Amino acid sequence: MADIVLLHPFPVDHTFWDEVAPVLESAGHRVIAPDLPGFGARPEEPGWTMDAEADRLADEVPTGATVVGLSMGGYLALALLARRPQVVGALVLADTRAEGEPPDGLEARRAAAEGLRTSGSGPFLEAFIPRAMWPGAAPAALARLQQLASAQSAGAMADATMAIAGRTDHVALLPVIQVPALVVVGEHDAVTPPAVATAMAASVRGARLAVMGEAGHMTALEYPAEFADLVLSLTPGGQSDNACS
Repeated sequence: MADIVLLHPFPVDHTFWDEVAPVLESAGHRVIAPDLPGFGARPEEPGWTMDAEADRLADEVPTGATVVGLSMGGYLALALLARRPQVVGALVLADTRAEGEPPDGLEARRAAAEGLRTSGSGPFLEAFIPRAMWPGAAPAALARLQQLASAQSAGAMADATMAIAGRTDHVALLPVIQVPALVVVGEHDAVTPPAVATAMAASVRGARLAVMGEAGHMTALEYPAEFADLVLSLTPGGQSDNACS
């Protein structure tokens, strides 16, 4: 049995993984899926940072765990590896990037956070959700993302937006990663495109790249069983019965 930590994306909570976790558990693994600050049942923590959250998370993650981070969760996974490398036994980076926020991106994040605080999450999600999914996404997947995101507070989204904006650049970390690594990306990911994932995978020694066809930025939401099988392919202890070759 292995410990698998699932770090959710923005702007949803740990229930994003509700269709992924059972596949991992049925393969005999223990799944840990925490909420980031302000999401789900966790109280808002204005001013939280990826580095501080990584330090907190490190005290809860069993040594040698397979750490899976999608989008915002990927930023946290890299912070965890950088700050507490002994905790991470294998790493899955999905629909994310290692670079820090560029200056123009920082201004856009600040504007988005201010909009969330003054206008609520409605206008933000109206623009965000279509970009997070590809045009051919199943209506059920779109509805699920809308449901998950709408359940979160605008304050949590604003705080997370600024935590993302202030993340550490981890490009220099990639070539020195020594644990098994897998980079996953949706073929039609418009937020962190396949070219970004390809470059990231090429920078990590021995990393495998998996491009999920007909998927956007939320790969694990669109194809949870296939995503789980990719995680299992990297996790000690075997794969599920329907694992992809």
